[in-house]
Amino acid sequence: MVKTFDLLSRKLQVASVRGIPVRIDGRWLIVFALSVVVVALNFMRGTTTTRLVRVDEMAAWAIGIFTTFILFLSIFGHELAHALVARAEGIEIEEIMLHPFGGLARLRHEPDEPAAEFRIAIAGPASNFLFALLAFGAMSVAAIGRFYVAAAVFFIIGWWNLLIAVFNLLPGYPLDGGRLLRAFLWQRTGHLHEATRTACLAGQLIAAVLVIFGLYFYLRFGDPFMGLWAILVGLFLWDAARAVLRGRLNAQTVADVMRPPLAIGPDLSISQFVDQVLPFHRQTIFPVARGGSLYGMLVLEDLKGLPRESWPRTRVREAMRPVEEKLFIEASAPLWRAAEIMRRNGIGALAVIDADGHLVGFLDHTQRRKPD
Repeated sequence: MVKTFDLLSRKLQVASVRGIPVRIDGRWLIVFALSVVVVALNFMRGTTTTRLVRVDEMAAWAIGIFTTFILFLSIFGHELAHALVARAEGIEIEEIMLHPFGGLARLRHEPDEPAAEFRIAIAGPASNFLFALLAFGAMSVAAIGRFYVAAAVFFIIGWWNLLIAVFNLLPGYPLDGGRLLRAFLWQRTGHLHEATRTACLAGQLIAAVLVIFGLYFYLRFGDPFMGLWAILVGLFLWDAARAVLRGRLNAQTVADVMRPPLAIGPDLSISQFVDQVLPFHRQTIFPVARGGSLYGMLVLEDLKGLPRESWPRTRVREAMRPVEEKLFIEASAPLWRAAEIMRRNGIGALAVIDADGHLVGFLDHTQRRKPD
């Protein structure tokens, strides 16, 4: 019993795709087993879910395992779509986690702009719509060929992918629809912090509705499976949204949210910077430092007026903005102070220094919370 409990509480790595670890929450095994049972019983009884197709017990269990595996593969595909688009936006992926109520592609840091957030968020539901379209197409082909069991399996896969896509588009964080809402509010107001707060509150509202719906469904129709499932999903969403809000409230200083600085040397030529640094780091502002001491900030916008033919002989120190008080802040400073400086300094970013004046971090307007 103790070993079983230990297994269910662990996070197990099951694969690695393009260098991204894929892990499952041990409790996912319970949901997998329940799904197998539900699908198998439907095929044994010949319900409308299986298009009234009935099979023997052995075949039903085999179909239950196969169908459930494909369904969870669809969830993995959803998260992989998020991860690949995020990587295309220059964001590293820590892992893909499959948990009892779906999945999560864990990003190393927030997108740099609302448009990137939108593209990353929409990729997941778009993949499920595509899977649904392919499954319904396969169902039609199987039905024409009178392979009715296969048609029923494809119907379940298509229907569930459609449900996953629609459900994820509900406008509440941490659902993809909540991230789309956050991208819209971020674009409109320019404040990621407030956009995230509003999306999280919307997520908690949706979670409460799900719990109420689950209770109503159970009491009205006597279906403990669907009712309990809706309640559990609602509680999970509520807790996830609350955790994000709590994380934001606890991130009180610059040190809580800064990321390691990607500093460039002052003697680097602009052509070397453009050829060797810029292609691998999607930033628009770079701290300039040597030996841990801050020299200034190089802003890409400032390079637009620099003739291309002069890049090989122009050094970073000649194009950077020299050190002044509005370009740096101490790691121990409060976040509100950093936000105020970034609003006024014209670049929306700050170099972060320690008490001894050494460069220790970088902060821009997208960093208002601890990384996930």
